[in-house]
Amino acid sequence: MGNKIASPSLTKEILNRYQLNLKKGLGQNFLVDSNIINIISQTAQIKGDELLIEIGPGIGALTQSLLGELDQSGHLLAIEKDSTMFAALQDIFNDETKLTLLNEDALKIDWPELVADYQKSDTSVKIIANLPYYITTPIIMSILESELKIDKLVFMVQKEVGERICAGPGTKKFGSLSVAVQYYLEPEIIHHVPAEVFIPQPDVDSVIVSLSPYSVNKYQNQVQDKNLFFKIVKSIFQQRRKTLRNSLSKSAVIALERELVTAALKAENIDLKKRGEKLTITEMISLSNRILQLQDRKEEKDD
Repeated sequence: MGNKIASPSLTKEILNRYQLNLKKGLGQNFLVDSNIINIISQTAQIKGDELLIEIGPGIGALTQSLLGELDQSGHLLAIEKDSTMFAALQDIFNDETKLTLLNEDALKIDWPELVADYQKSDTSVKIIANLPYYITTPIIMSILESELKIDKLVFMVQKEVGERICAGPGTKKFGSLSVAVQYYLEPEIIHHVPAEVFIPQPDVDSVIVSLSPYSVNKYQNQVQDKNLFFKIVKSIFQQRRKTLRNSLSKSAVIALERELVTAALKAENIDLKKRGEKLTITEMISLSNRILQLQDRKEEKDD
């Protein structure tokens, strides 16, 4: 077949051949630039023997490239929700032994269970996708929250979302998504992708984002109560223009007494007038742990 699916002419030919009508509701935009496909594959740093998972393969342009990077000990799982697209993929790749096609909804997948069914012992797992914009955040978070052991995630996402994922403290785009993703993995924007390299063209540009494990996780090991931590993060950014004291003591997400919040901020040497968006993730974790400590003390005293 050759690595030619990522071209405007062949993409249109395949769509016509299989009478595929693009569904706007599924965010179907197909890459027609082989250079972008190659950048995604190279970013994944495929060694050949990995278990690769592709979400939303469409008509298989990226699928074809990923298969070319695998040796006979490697395997690719491609998850396609659209049944008509799935049938076309089955025909296009009917003789490919390194590929398993799954007609499933990625949002409903139990990731550790899926990997357990296909992973050989000690093989690395990498997830690669040109994600539909409307489900980008839910899919990323479902993978991260599953705590699946991942060697690399490489996603093409809407430029705005990619910038939010990688944003740092004190910037306008730093928010709950930044903290949630960076809590688990280290993100990096690899390449800017213009809208012109898709059929049909989306309204916005995209970026390729790489998410890699920390050599030593500098956040997860510090958090004493994960549920409390993320409630605090959500409260901070729901009312990001308010001071920390106000956003936490008046939050609908978590019921914290103003006196307790004040005591925690003072104990952490945080200015009472400071806004939460100015805190680093490490400072948020420390504040969360302090609030937990003060809550425990209060409960012991009340008892």
